[in-house]
Amino acid sequence: MFDVMYIPQETLLDRFAADSREGIGPTLLLAPPEWGPLLYDQKLVADLTTEIDTNVLDTLNQPALETANQEGKLIGLPYSIQGVVLFRNKDIITIKPDTFDDLVLLAQTSSQGDVIGAYLERSFLYSSAHLNGIGGQLIDSNGLPGFNNSKGVAWLELLKSFEQAGPTATYSDDDLERFKAGKVGWIIDGTWNLAALEEAIGAEKLAIDPWPRYGSGHLSGYVLSEDIYLNSNANPADRRAAIEFMEYLVSPEAQTLLAKNGLIPSANQVYLDNSASANLVTQAMIALSGGTAYPNFPELSIYQQNIETALRAFFEHSLPVEQALQNAQDAILAQSAQSTPLAQP
Repeated sequence: MFDVMYIPQETLLDRFAADSREGIGPTLLLAPPEWGPLLYDQKLVADLTTEIDTNVLDTLNQPALETANQEGKLIGLPYSIQGVVLFRNKDIITIKPDTFDDLVLLAQTSSQGDVIGAYLERSFLYSSAHLNGIGGQLIDSNGLPGFNNSKGVAWLELLKSFEQAGPTATYSDDDLERFKAGKVGWIIDGTWNLAALEEAIGAEKLAIDPWPRYGSGHLSGYVLSEDIYLNSNANPADRRAAIEFMEYLVSPEAQTLLAKNGLIPSANQVYLDNSASANLVTQAMIALSGGTAYPNFPELSIYQQNIETALRAFFEHSLPVEQALQNAQDAILAQSAQSTPLAQP
């Protein structure tokens, strides 16, 4: 038996932290993964590393599970996922691309009149995971920029080659709106727009393709999750019951119910019906299994700001790629050294 309490998200973090310190907080918290490290550092959510059955963990979307890790500790479980994927209008392009070269060729041959084969996004959120897909990393194991190397060069050159497939977008909704109007074959966008795209062109015409191969790797997109956390101050009896509920919440049975209510399951072993909408959820699960965990570290906004600057300098002002990456690294290191610790909730 559970008592469920709803608290508006804008006050939830502060309320949970304050109540948990007083020993009166709820046993379980459903929250975004960026809250986990803040609460774990204050010893307000529990380390689940030895608590959750490894067989359960093996069934989950691994990039989403990675977002629930803090310094090698499992501090939560992802119960639903969303992320950046490759959407396709099947009326314009009938087959999925195995490689990026396939995507470029199909996009070029499908562009006719006011119909565009591909309109690909290159802003930070929608393009940075490609770096991981080809074997690079945004931040290294020492907490330092990890992109200023040959993999970073290859990443920016990949993004530059998006222009071969068609126009590119940077924080513009023009690609999304044209796709809704049935005028674009491929866009890179978030699954949070899945329902709107289904409504616009019809679920039967919409597809979510797995990320195509590129060199020895593949394109990729960030995977975000909604997580469930255990209050570290829960009493032993409530703790055991809560862990059993957490494991149930990510079971195929519960995940199927969540999928029927509009969420994308975090568990891989979920089999939905053959309706067009359910097939899109299944395609999203497959695409997101090949994604990249959304980076969850305090300096992310510093990285985003300076990498955006580097991308604009490279794409719009023809700054040499090596210089663009070096400038971004120098600025990130300087600003990170000056940044103050995050405020405690």
